[in-house]
Amino acid sequence: MRQDESDECDLPEDLIWEILLWLPGRLLLLLRTVCRAWNSFISSHEFVMHHHQRSTQPRLVYCSLESEGLDVMQCSVSSLLYNQLQPTRIEPLHIKYKSIQGSCNGLLCLCEGLPYKTLTLFNPCTRWVSLIVPFEYPNGDDRHPVFCGLGYDALRNKYKFVTCSKTSITVGGLGSRAIVCTLDANPSWKTVDHPMFPYFTWCHSGTFVSGTLNWIAHDPSKNGEDDDPFRLLLEYFILTFQLETESFGRLRLPRNNHTHPGFFGRLRLPRNNHTLPGFYEDVPSLHVLKNFLSICFHPAYDNTAAYTIWIMKEYGVEKSWTLLLRIPFNGRIITPPPPGNWLEPLYMSEDYILLAYGEFYRGKLLVYNFRRREVVHPMIDISSDSLSIYPLSKFSYGKFFHVYHESLVSCFP
Repeated sequence: MRQDESDECDLPEDLIWEILLWLPGRLLLLLRTVCRAWNSFISSHEFVMHHHQRSTQPRLVYCSLESEGLDVMQCSVSSLLYNQLQPTRIEPLHIKYKSIQGSCNGLLCLCEGLPYKTLTLFNPCTRWVSLIVPFEYPNGDDRHPVFCGLGYDALRNKYKFVTCSKTSITVGGLGSRAIVCTLDANPSWKTVDHPMFPYFTWCHSGTFVSGTLNWIAHDPSKNGEDDDPFRLLLEYFILTFQLETESFGRLRLPRNNHTHPGFFGRLRLPRNNHTLPGFYEDVPSLHVLKNFLSICFHPAYDNTAAYTIWIMKEYGVEKSWTLLLRIPFNGRIITPPPPGNWLEPLYMSEDYILLAYGEFYRGKLLVYNFRRREVVHPMIDISSDSLSIYPLSKFSYGKFFHVYHESLVSCFP
């Protein structure tokens, strides 16, 4: 029933504001139809940004490694964590598979093609879709990006997509070029300076936190020697990009490795057939947990080690690295993943942490209760999962997992 706009409300406006801020985004979309005043109120930029800061509706979105042409699926993170006796229902997003290259303020960054041909922003809550932006690669660039990411420039109220590709600068030499796309009613690309090569980045999609994008990287010119002659020690660091100043920097990792201080990973070299490439062990990964930049270490094939999660309590201050969680690899709780596999945190609450575990070409979800120190395999209702060939289950095919928070955000009016 619609309320006449001339009717007076007994509640003060600031109290109505406070109540609405706590409501889920999907309900607010319905409340916008109550009257013009509420529509203007809920649609305002100030309300949208305040609501996103209060958002408590995390959603898990995923697609299969082999699902091109199929729907992207999603489900409630809260249901996975707190409703473990009932199957969590999977819902299709009704968008055909595109590569998800990060999220920011409830917007998913979708890239089409490989090499990327177009860029689109999508809000799963409001179903808002941005303009389709074609990629612009400078002449001479390798069109396969080395890394990329989506972030928000709060100073200018602009969303920016950053990507870097290799380029030849001298005979036999490699350089690199970073380009930034400012996403608004008239998207524009520009080249920015950066100190990429000879750095090698591990995480293709950047982690957005505190106005910055972040990637794990290492410098091959600074490898160290291990006790094992078939291993090299790698010195990882965090490559950063400030969205407001459009400048690159670097941060040191916490000292998680006490055996070889300053080194954080290993490259295993081939023993017999030297035509085969080596593979990387102990590669750390970056995430956002509890709104902090976090880094996770998971030593491969080491039952005496543990899966550790650190958070940077004050972004940019290396002394603020704090050990948040330690899960022992004792075989009863979690087995250490072999090289090439992964164990990554997706979301953390007061008692639980949602983990994605990859086994070669299989992927599964784990819920770890760190107060009881036990792992639960969440129940999944896949009746609506259009990825029926590779459904989300205990032994499903490999997945790309991503967590976003519901919001009313669009990148421009």
